[in-house]
Amino acid sequence: MSENDGNVNGKEATSFFEIAMAVLGVVGVIAGLCSGMGSGLDKTMKAPGKDGRILRSVFENDPKGYFKNLRNK
Repeated sequence: MSENDGNVNGKEATSFFEIAMAVLGVVGVIAGLCSGMGSGLDKTMKAPGKDGRILRSVFENDPKGYFKNLRNK
């Protein structure tokens, strides 16, 4: 085995490690973005009695009024 063979294997190991770390970094960034998506926004829920979504806070503040308005339409 010559000195050049050792250098090639070392370079291959280094490049594999660098690629693996880059992939892990990208996955970490994507996971971080996905987990924080709803943190600053109001939560939504399926609108009872309708197709679609409404803000949970609106429904929780006055559920009786929500159903009253739903029946009047």
